[in-house]
Parts: sequence; structure tokens; C-alpha cells
Amino acid sequence: HRTPRFLVKYLGIFLGKLGQWANSRNARVVARNLELCFPEFSESRRANIANQLIRHNALLSKEVATAWVGSEREIKSYISGAKGEAIVESASKSNTPLVICVPHIGNWEFFWHWLQMNYPAISMYSPAQYESLDKLMLEARKRFGGQPFATDNKGIMGLLRALKKGGMMMILPDQVPKNEGGVFAPFFGRDVFTMTLVHKFVEKTGATLCFGACVRQSDSSYQVELEPANFNPQGLEAASFCELMNAQLEQMIARNPEQYQWNYKRFKRLPDGSDIYAKNNK
Repeated sequence: HRTPRFLVKYLGIFLGKLGQWANSRNARVVARNLELCFPEFSESRRANIANQLIRHNALLSKEVATAWVGSEREIKSYISGAKGEAIVESASKSNTPLVICVPHIGNWEFFWHWLQMNYPAISMYSPAQYESLDKLMLEARKRFGGQPFATDNKGIMGLLRALKKGGMMMILPDQVPKNEGGVFAPFFGRDVFTMTLVHKFVEKTGATLCFGACVRQSDSSYQVELEPANFNPQGLEAASFCELMNAQLEQMIARNPEQYQWNYKRFKRLPDGSDIYAKNNK
């Protein structure tokens, strides 16, 4: 957090380029994901997205540290405005439960801070492996009024109760869930294991569903962007819900592909059990 921004930026870019040159695991995963999701793009266009991602992630390293330990003034200085805020304002005024799907685009830590600084925000929290890091992350997630709940049965019940009282829940919907927590649904043309937890929260509480991201505008500026679900989430089976949810996530990612975390193995669990990231699996 205290390291000058330019130093973190250029060190991050250097390490990212070095990883590309050495064909590191991370570089291979990014290249494979872009190949899977954008087969219609030329190799040079996919390479350009990968290069822009290196720059974005280099900046993100400093920004995540700011999100965890920076002041409210510092965090607010990064957020230039909010587009589509009427969605959350309406839910807040009417005390309506709201579930906000925030994929790994831009800076989701800043999105959470923006939400908890302005609204009755709740979220899920998965404890970190190391106690000191766990304490740091937990304090960061609740220091502006937000309420994180653990990712266990007790925590989920707490989330359901808080939602029913008019809470606004931020959830990251593009992670591979555990065995009992997902179904296979299309994502960029392939069936991937997709969490059903969003469907559960909407079904159990009658919550409004929307999608959001904190999207980079420049090296030091982000804009919060919110949009309604482009489908009616009520009364759907889990598989249909997840298919429609993934389709909207695709649209969001396609608008800002250079800001999506392609280093995550989103396709690591497929119906046939194959390893799509194996070197010989093309």
C-alpha cells in the first residue's frame, strides 16, 4: 500500500512479461482461456488482450492493498461515479432484497467498498489460510458498515435472514463451486460447473437480481456499473437460471475482456472430466 504506484505498476508489468516469455503456468492459463472464449479472434488480438490484462493486474496489485488498508478518502478517490445506481437506490428505498452478481471484472474489492459505504451491504466470506491475512481481509470487508457472513451453513442462514430484511448482497458468481453447490451450464460455448447459490438466494427471498462491476476508466479511476438482469429470475429451475446468468456474464466480460481475470481456471470442471488446460489438450 505504501509503495509508490509507478513502482508497483512497472514491477508488475515486468513480472507479467517475464511470465509470458517463460511460458509460465499463469500465462498458459490466460492464453488457453482466451482461446476457448474468443476462438473468432485472431491470435494477435488475443495476445493484445493478454498484454492489457498484465497492465491491469499490475495496477490492481496496488489497488487491492489500498482496498484492504487504505483510508476511506483514498478508496473514494478511485471511484469517479456510478452508472445505474437507480437499481440499488430503488431497492434501498423500498426495503427490497437485492442480489448483485459481481464477476471478476475490474476491481471487485472497490465495488464492495462502494456498496458498503452507501447501502446495507452483505456478502459471503471465505476464511483465508493464514490467520493474520484472514484478520486483515475480514476487517477490510466490514470496516465501512458491511456485514460479511462465513461460507458455511450458519453463514448462509444468516445471509438469507439479512436478505429478507432488505439487505443488498454482493456475490461473485463466476467461481467453480464445490460438488453439491452447482450444475453444468453453458459459458462461452462450453458446459461449466456453475454455482446454484445465486438461484437459491433469489428463490428463497424473492430478491431482485442485478449485475455489477467496478470498471477501470484509467490508471487511477474506476466507474461502478450496474444493470438489471436481462431475464426474469423468478420461478426458474436452477439449470435454466444458471444458463441465463452465465449468458449475461458473458456479455459483461465481452465488453471489457482486458479486465477479466483470465488467469482463473474457469473451465477446470467439465461434464466429461477432461483437463482442458493440459498442454496436449487443444
